[in-house]
Amino acid sequence: MNTLEQCQRAAADRSQLTQSLAAADVVPLMASLVHLTGDETWLDKTAPYIKGGWSFLVTIPEAMAAAIRSELQEVILDIAAGVRTPHRPSEALLIRIMNTAVGQEVPPEYRPILSEEAQFDGVDPRRVEWRDAETPSRSKEYHVLIIGAGLSGIAMAIRLAEAGIPYTIIEKNSEVGGTWFENIYPGIAVDTPNHFYSYSFAPNPNWSRYFATGGEIQKYILECVERFGIRDRIRFGEEVVAADYNEPAARWNIVTKAKDGSSTTLSANAVVSAVGALNRPSIPKIPGLDTFDGPVFHTARWREDVSLEGKRVALIGTGASGIQVAPKIAPTVAKLSIFQRSPHWIIKHPLYFSELGPDVHWAMSNIPGYMKWFRFMLFWAASDGFHATLKIDPDWTKPELSLNPANHKMREDLIAYYESKIGHRPDLMKKVIPCYPPFGKRMLRDTNWFEMLERSNVDLVTDDIDHVEPGAIVMKDGSRHDVDVIILATGFEAAKMIAPLQVIGRDGATLRDLWGEDDPRAYLGITVPKFPNFFMIYGPNTNLAHGGSAIFHSECQVRYIMQALREMLERGAAWMECRESPFNDYNAKVDDKLRTMVWAHPGVTNWYKNKKGRVIMNSPWRLAEYRDLTATIDPEDFAFETPSKP
Repeated sequence: MNTLEQCQRAAADRSQLTQSLAAADVVPLMASLVHLTGDETWLDKTAPYIKGGWSFLVTIPEAMAAAIRSELQEVILDIAAGVRTPHRPSEALLIRIMNTAVGQEVPPEYRPILSEEAQFDGVDPRRVEWRDAETPSRSKEYHVLIIGAGLSGIAMAIRLAEAGIPYTIIEKNSEVGGTWFENIYPGIAVDTPNHFYSYSFAPNPNWSRYFATGGEIQKYILECVERFGIRDRIRFGEEVVAADYNEPAARWNIVTKAKDGSSTTLSANAVVSAVGALNRPSIPKIPGLDTFDGPVFHTARWREDVSLEGKRVALIGTGASGIQVAPKIAPTVAKLSIFQRSPHWIIKHPLYFSELGPDVHWAMSNIPGYMKWFRFMLFWAASDGFHATLKIDPDWTKPELSLNPANHKMREDLIAYYESKIGHRPDLMKKVIPCYPPFGKRMLRDTNWFEMLERSNVDLVTDDIDHVEPGAIVMKDGSRHDVDVIILATGFEAAKMIAPLQVIGRDGATLRDLWGEDDPRAYLGITVPKFPNFFMIYGPNTNLAHGGSAIFHSECQVRYIMQALREMLERGAAWMECRESPFNDYNAKVDDKLRTMVWAHPGVTNWYKNKKGRVIMNSPWRLAEYRDLTATIDPEDFAFETPSKP
């Protein structure tokens, strides 16, 4: 829908237009107004009142906001009536709007990202187009196998379909969604603003909250599957157990296992692993856990058949899942004993529980430019703002507590927030303040955690567990906690990337032999030497732990993989394989960078590291840097095999 059509649609319901303008955030409305008219005076008027991308950082006077809303309505009506033509802003004007909308100058390296995310001109720059007119017909003989139908696998499928490349998705579950299908525990929600925790090519105007619940995200995934027509290409209820590269044929043989134990062997020119890293629950090795005589289950395998009402419940783990589920179940259980190995840093977000109603949904769909500018602002607000504070200053005088002055200030602010909530409870305060720098582990959103800790039926246990026995958890000091149900919020086996899948490449090389138990490496997190035509999404060192959206990273990787496939098809190559030199150089740079960042801090134990202390999960790059690294494939990084002509 172009701007004229959108204005005509908005003008058709004038009362709703007025109502939605009143409900919508004023800064993206102002940005839309300047975008439509080219009138820069509003930028100068509003700039002093905008201190960031979040709405709570905006203090535009009500009279000024009302004038913006009134003028934008008039402009929309004029465009709909044909008495005004929508302005086509120059790049310079777009940059000015960007800078004003977030209250600071957007560095040049971020402008391409933000334009790609918002797609101001209606063009999808991440869509890979053919350069050779003959390639589309050649691509129809090609076949790609995708492992996993989560958000990344679906994005890959959509891009392949756009290019006319046949594909098949193998999904072990009975439905799409990946982690959002598997995790249904009470309180599950995204901790990234979901207006950009969604595909850039399929924005959703109808999110009910800034931070959507799991069920709503799963609904979005299902809608995308139907919208882009990919369901018929998914084989449900099958798990890929092995992928073996056939060198003479230059094809992958993929073995799948169905629920009934039967196996199938498929063949493909290329394989894309989109299995994710957070799908194999980590079960703690607690002596006697298997002897407990009540229900024991992981949050990722939530049992809806188990009623917790009136029960004595043990929750082991206080990470991202634990902090979401505990406040939801605490009001209904008789007793909630929370077993904490180490505390996490928890930050308040003023919009975490805020809802967006029908009037805002209407504005997203009908007011020209509003949703694009809204997405842009949230992307900027929640992306790389903290990255610089996560670097270790070797001259810092308090290295055991923080990394640098900015990181220490963050620590003090977080402690002040804790004190504002439970400062009157010194017994709790000494249990909840971490002894490592902020962001050393995943930064968590406050889900009313502190209010829950003060409930009379909640006990935060920080002593060490010795063993489990029927009906109880027993501590090292001999104390006993009688419980009826044990819930494990103990994370995932992230370091065992792609396991238990066996991947055998050229010359019999296996990923497991190359990586060992917990040392995965890949070029750009996507590809590995000796594994031709094998690509990964959310591979080693691509997890975002400082901000941004996992979907943004996935889209970067999907574009890169699509360029790789185009390179092969246009060359008529049977295979392409990453060279050793760029692979080694890249991983050396990753390791060098990560040694200077918070996740490598010696006082931090987290799932980002392997047993030797190497950070294997996290990306060290700012979003702009990773975008640039993956935006254009360099064929020199690869070896190609082109069959000789007869």
